Amino acid sequence: MQDTRAVTRVGLAEQVRTRLQERIMDQELAPGARLNIDALAREMSVSSTPLREALAGLCARGLVRNEAFLGFTVAPMPDQAFLRDLYETRLRLEPWLAGQAAARMTPEAITRLRDSLADMGAHVRSGPWQTHRTHAAADEAFHATIAEASGNQPARQALAALNAQVHASRLYMTAQRGAEETTREHEAILGALLRRDAAAAEAAMIHHLTASRERLAP
Repeated sequence: MQDTRAVTRVGLAEQVRTRLQERIMDQELAPGARLNIDALAREMSVSSTPLREALAGLCARGLVRNEAFLGFTVAPMPDQAFLRDLYETRLRLEPWLAGQAAARMTPEAITRLRDSLADMGAHVRSGPWQTHRTHAAADEAFHATIAEASGNQPARQALAALNAQVHASRLYMTAQRGAEETTREHEAILGALLRRDAAAAEAAMIHHLTASRERLAP
């Protein structure tokens, strides 16, 4: 299926990346599919330069691979072992970031966290990526805001890549579940941050990530 929607010249590579990510998330571009640069450029009416930039961004997020003799391909479907390793990585990083953020929360950061929670309802967590992405974006924004508040920029960049793979993995799995539990877990994290309780923030983040791992990769 060709992507014939027009794109503007502002932030072109980012727009192309977003469009391709949608197609990957909806499995219109299936796991393992080869991505022909010339064909995609014709479909999207763009040159190869922004397309290559977009593909590089998707490679950084783990959604596309660039291999010798094969070129760009959609990353294969993650298995349970990969997902468990992914969460082990997050568990090593995010609780510490939450503890660091507890002493640095600003009113603006708190507002962003509350806005993210408001956009994370059960009604947006199922269905194709066009529907699911509202929840995915809110969830990613919640965790990114905490990382930003910690003051650790490299960690924030690392989490962006990890979160993309988490949300892609959810769509590859069978049923979407745990929306209400996820909301309660995020509320507990926010409550600890509002109290500026570093130990409680770390503990709440550990509980959330552990429970999320069990929902996704039991």
